[in-house]
Amino acid sequence: MTEEQTGDGLAWIGQHAGDARGTGDGVAGMRGSISLTAVRGADPVDFLVRMGADRDVLERGVLYKDIAARWSGEEYKDWQCMFGTSGEWTFLVEDYLCATWYLDWIEEVEGAMPRRGEELVCVTLNRHQAPSRLVYSPGDGEVWCMGIGEDSLLDHPGRADPTGKVAALDEALRQAGVEWRGDDLLPRVFHTVGEHLGIRLPRHEIEAGLLPAAALPDPTQ
Repeated sequence: MTEEQTGDGLAWIGQHAGDARGTGDGVAGMRGSISLTAVRGADPVDFLVRMGADRDVLERGVLYKDIAARWSGEEYKDWQCMFGTSGEWTFLVEDYLCATWYLDWIEEVEGAMPRRGEELVCVTLNRHQAPSRLVYSPGDGEVWCMGIGEDSLLDHPGRADPTGKVAALDEALRQAGVEWRGDDLLPRVFHTVGEHLGIRLPRHEIEAGLLPAAALPDPTQ
């Protein structure tokens, strides 16, 4: 059984959140301040293209650690991420200020919005504007958002939750004590999201930059 399938699941991402970004032995990977976006029900390449990535660059499959040597200047955009799959989920991990998908949502980038049949979760650290946030779409095209440590997914008076999935995730977070504050808040959020939604990430590959890379535009520019 691999490391990411044991212990606290995705808690290591939250544990990294308080660390300074490191490069190890010159390997361009991710070891700190990681934001996660995951979608189920969408083709991985198609979803990234909807977010503004170039299909031909994606299909070349350049590893994150190799982008400086393998990409031309025209292939860089505002931010680089790694992507992969976990069962039915496509995931993106980034170590910038926040998750690009979150900015797409704020800016109402039409192509990036979850469609009916697409379940999406985003844990964005929001280093530029606290608090960190959890955004969730249960598959009906609706999007719910909470400030981590400040409120809950259901703190939206008058909104209906016909799928029941929002309430189920909110209850899992509550049971994990996510409404409490503390140094282990983000580890508990990532762990709960991973366990509740069945998302597993390859820790070693992410830390070493061994997953394919994508370049995404800043939707605020």
